[in-house]
Amino acid sequence: MNILSSALLSLLPKRYRALFTAYAIPCEGALVSGIFQSVVSLGLLFRGYYAYINARMAQLPTEALLKAGEKNGESAIMLVGPLLVLEYILHFTTIILLFMVIEGAVRAIAAVGARETLPDLPLFLLAKLHSRIDAESHERSLGARLRDEVQIDPAGVSLQIKSCRPKQWNQLTTVSHDGQFYELVSEQKAQAPRPFVYLLRKKLPTAVIRGIYAYDPDEALQTKSRRIFPCRPVRRSLAPQQRSNLQSKI
Repeated sequence: MNILSSALLSLLPKRYRALFTAYAIPCEGALVSGIFQSVVSLGLLFRGYYAYINARMAQLPTEALLKAGEKNGESAIMLVGPLLVLEYILHFTTIILLFMVIEGAVRAIAAVGARETLPDLPLFLLAKLHSRIDAESHERSLGARLRDEVQIDPAGVSLQIKSCRPKQWNQLTTVSHDGQFYELVSEQKAQAPRPFVYLLRKKLPTAVIRGIYAYDPDEALQTKSRRIFPCRPVRRSLAPQQRSNLQSKI
């Protein structure tokens, strides 16, 4: 990837950057892009400043300035300059250019100091909005949130969970439910309104426990997902008191 393409792609957030390349963007691209953005924006800022000051000074009547100087001294005339600078800074175009100067400098510093490729902030916010819209659309496509259906076999060895929302489980996840530990056997698809079916079996006492997921049948009613509690891998049978202490922490 040449420096020009990497500089252009560094402006894009990861969501849009993936449409053009599957490779990581070199930090040098963000560095070049940030420096170029700051330098060009700074040049336009000074050019606009001199043009604006000259135009505004030409509009001020000379007689009014002389009378203000005679009445209030040189301080009245010297005050005109800062007021014009403040007036120029408050212009919309000036604010945009100042933002681009600062953003370019931040992107260049991040590329050098943290070896990180920061995208353009407006495009980053646009990508966040795009992701939020996609998430809400996906949420609507899954239908209404319902309580999970949990079925335990008579022997208490296996567990079937039907849910309206997918679970972030895998074969390494230890699921805690009703005082017992289970592990995932398989995932299946079913009809709405609970299309996600998970088959679990009771975890062997000697099985390795890497992380415990505290399962709640009402968790599908919540918008925030539950977290997995990490623990040190164990490959031995737990005493009843140890198992009780571990479950009390969930």
